[in-house]
Amino acid sequence: MVAIGVDVGGTKCLAVALGEDGSVLDSLTLPTAEGIGVVEEVAELCTALARRVGKAATSLGVGMPGTVSRDGVVYLAPHLPDVRQLPMRELLASKLNIPVVVDNDATCAGVAEWKKGAAQNCNDALIITIGTGIGAALIANGKVMRGHHGFAGESGHHIVVYGGEECPCGRRGCWEQYASGTALRRMANGVSGEEVLLRVVKEDAEAQIVLEEFASWVALGLFNLVNTLDPQVIVLGGGLGSSAVLRHFVANALSKQMPPAELRPAPLLVTAQLGPEAGAIGAALLGKAVMN
Repeated sequence: MVAIGVDVGGTKCLAVALGEDGSVLDSLTLPTAEGIGVVEEVAELCTALARRVGKAATSLGVGMPGTVSRDGVVYLAPHLPDVRQLPMRELLASKLNIPVVVDNDATCAGVAEWKKGAAQNCNDALIITIGTGIGAALIANGKVMRGHHGFAGESGHHIVVYGGEECPCGRRGCWEQYASGTALRRMANGVSGEEVLLRVVKEDAEAQIVLEEFASWVALGLFNLVNTLDPQVIVLGGGLGSSAVLRHFVANALSKQMPPAELRPAPLLVTAQLGPEAGAIGAALLGKAVMN
């Protein structure tokens, strides 16, 4: 028995196979197909990976970017522009004849960190992924918070500047436009976030100023979420968010915005532990949970 999880990204799909004990048995990566072709590709990944590990796939979990309903319909995937109201769970279940779960990719990554990573044993956690954009998973009272439609966690699109920078979602001033890897590149005049972090480590004064400004925007959004959700722990993950250097700067910025500790204890701020496989692992865990 093996649980398959697939993390669908804008450029690649990463699949992992989990054994009965939850360990990763193997993984497989393919370039992301265009439009509805992603359904066939995910099905092929599931079949191929199960064949590689020599065990039948008993469940499939899929993490998709964008808004995904409770019944596995992908309403909008910003980095997959041809995907609109795609009944992905239904299509995959009919192809593979196994239980299928389709969820938001950040939610999947958050579930992995909650079950196996930095937020283990926490009943109230906020897992934020910072990469090209921003995603979030919300854990409250020991459960994944999904909202009525399943769209909870689109925190990157709460407004932090009225009438601010234009966002691909169609609005202006979204947190994502000030606290994502895309935003950091803009603040650094085209220098990548990874390069900014490297320059900070080398004590480049200009890079430190840029990162301090960026961290203040990250902290602003986190403070809004802390006031709303009161988490025990905040996990920073994603390609940029997993940096210990960024965590240090964000922790400093957040401490300046939080009330005194005697009035309101601050949540613990930590970096994610599971790396780039977190989304696929979380997807597999969600699929496996259906079997249980």
